[in-house]
Amino acid sequence: IGNCARGVFQRWFLYPPDQTPHFHPNETTLAWLQHTYPTLPPAQRPLECTLRPGEVLYFPDCWWHATLNLDTSVFISTFLG
Repeated sequence: IGNCARGVFQRWFLYPPDQTPHFHPNETTLAWLQHTYPTLPPAQRPLECTLRPGEVLYFPDCWWHATLNLDTSVFISTFLG
């Protein structure tokens, strides 16, 4: 079981299920990146990667995540189960 996201140009921020992220539901990822992210100590920062066109990112079920589009894109996410 997991999530699979296929290729657009995006920056991904991932936290494992045992770490509660500092995301606010009413804040965009860009606002979070500009205001909250710089204040996080290194140990509290998420795992990060950049997904480029044609690439696939798989992450296990229950992982917290946020994405930031780095270009105009269409994104389709599928949940495998």
